[in-house]
Amino acid sequence: MKSRRTKMPKHTKKRSTIKRKHRRMKQHAEANKAKALDSKQLAKEYEPYNINKRAFGED
Repeated sequence: MKSRRTKMPKHTKKRSTIKRKHRRMKQHAEANKAKALDSKQLAKEYEPYNINKRAFGED
């Protein structure tokens, strides 16, 4: 009896394509991180004016 081997995929993505994808993902992650920091900073600055906190008495 022959030992069964798993079939190799017929087509795999080229390494350069994967590298390009990873580079794009990294750029998006950095952009999202910057946006999150900006929104945190804005929230901190406008906290005294936040009507929701005053309305519900959250401190």
